[in-house]
Parts: sequence; C-alpha cells; structure tokens
Amino acid sequence: MSDNGAVSTSPAKSDAPLPADQAEVFARSFEGASDLAALSSAARRVLAMSAALFYRQGAAATSIRDITRACGLSPAALYNHFAGKDEVLYVLVCHGHDRLERRVAGALDGAAPDPVAQLAAFAHAYVMGHLVHPELAQLVRREYLHLSRPRYQEIVLRRRRLRDQLRELLRTGAQSKHFDLIDGPDAGATRVALMVLDMCSRTSEWYDPTRNEAPDELADHYATAALRLAGAH
Repeated sequence: MSDNGAVSTSPAKSDAPLPADQAEVFARSFEGASDLAALSSAARRVLAMSAALFYRQGAAATSIRDITRACGLSPAALYNHFAGKDEVLYVLVCHGHDRLERRVAGALDGAAPDPVAQLAAFAHAYVMGHLVHPELAQLVRREYLHLSRPRYQEIVLRRRRLRDQLRELLRTGAQSKHFDLIDGPDAGATRVALMVLDMCSRTSEWYDPTRNEAPDELADHYATAALRLAGAH
C-alpha cells in the first residue's frame, strides 16, 4: 500500500451486467468489521455493489446512477445511506486500511520484541492483508487516488504512517546491528521500507488461490525476502 509505488490504472468501464457474486466477494470482507458496525444491512449492500463496480470499471468511471441501478434504488434512497459517491469510496478505502492496520498491529504485538522478529511479523501480516481479500486490496490501492482532496490527503497520511512505522523498525534494527542496510540506517531504512511495502502489496494483483500456495506459506516466503532485503543477521 505504499503511496510511493506505482499504482495500477483503473479498469475500463464495462456495460456488462454486474454479477451478484462479485458484490458478495466484497460483502464477505465486511463480516465482523467493527468499523462498519453502525451501517444498516441496506447500506452494506450499497457498499458491496459499489465496490464491485469500482473494482470492475474504476471509481472515476462509475456514476451515482450506475450504483443506484445496480442496487435497484432511487438516488434519493441511496442518499439516505451515503452523502454521495465520494463518501461510499471513502468508507471502502478506510475499511481496507482499518483491516490492514489492525492485522499489522496484532502481528507486531504478538511477535518477539527484537527487530528481526518484528520485521518478519510486519511483512507476513502485510502480505496476508493483501491476500485474504485481494479484490478489496486492489480496489483500495488504486482507487484512493480518486477521493476528494481532503479525504485523499487523510488516506495518504495513514499510508505514510504505516510506511514510517516500518522505516523506524528498520532504522532501529540497523542501529542495533540486527540489519545491514544498503546506504546505512537512515537512507537505507527508507529505501528498504518502500521495497518491502511495494513487493508485498503487489501480491493481490496476481495471487490465485486455485494455482498458488496457501496465503500463510506465501507470506512466510515474503517475510524471508524482507529479512534478506534488510540484511538481517
């Protein structure tokens, strides 16, 4: 989710009917989500259908009419749940970030305190955050760019905080001689943090559960790769 990496362009708009099971893919990511607990079932349905449209054709190419038609609602009925398309996208993007941030925080809390264990836990959790619901991860990664300016800036700050957390972990580890970073503890920590975040986030673009190994096993490989990038001892 690095805000400094290349971001995939939005897909082309399609006039094909929206499959109900495509919306269900996103609805499953909402289950048990504390950040969405206040939403009604109708609002969650709007959110899921909107996510399917944004994923298929991009938020910029999706209109309120597209959303209401897919949901079988009038525009007035949709505005009972959300102020507009920007709020729908914002809620989705925040949901994706909330899921990932909680996963990373939980992994770090559960890992040994030494920098090597912390980096491995961070990378593993970051990959899992992109593989458990890869469609949501892809939507968040590319579509936050289309938020209104204040909301876009808020999300950029959230992404940078996560990047800075990893950079500080790497810098501290280099200072304690756990890592041997190219370019030293400061510049090296920034570069390795960006490389780790970029390689981990891209897993959502190609992962296929029918052809690739289980998410946990793949995340283990990426954790090992992150340690090698950091020159872990």
